[in-house]
Amino acid sequence: MQLKLQRSQRTGGLMGGKAIFVLDIRAEYSPDERTSINKYSLGGEVIYNSQKATDHLDRAVQSTSAFRTLGSIALAKMSLNITIAGLAKGQHIECKDLGELLGCEEAICDACKNVKAFLDAAATFDGREVVVEVERA
Repeated sequence: MQLKLQRSQRTGGLMGGKAIFVLDIRAEYSPDERTSINKYSLGGEVIYNSQKATDHLDRAVQSTSAFRTLGSIALAKMSLNITIAGLAKGQHIECKDLGELLGCEEAICDACKNVKAFLDAAATFDGREVVVEVERA
């Protein structure tokens, strides 16, 4: 698995003087990884939710009104949610805050490491015998 990141910035805002930080990120999976992703139906797994999406999902869980719950879920879906398959297509992320964007980048990289570890572990479930030495504590 490889992650391709492109960082840039542009100006925006009401007066056009505010810096907006941009990250374009895309994953390239090896043929074996793509096979495993399809085999275990992992393409739809969310590996990153923006803080805004997380807040909306929290509100949905805490709501006692079905209407508010549906509204919060709809708002969460409109916020940034990145799946394994979506990352292969590429994601364009913009933030007004550099710290937020760097946190997003770090979270996606960490999630990809976890996906890679999962795929590596799944590949070992092929009937092989593993010997583990157990030592006294």
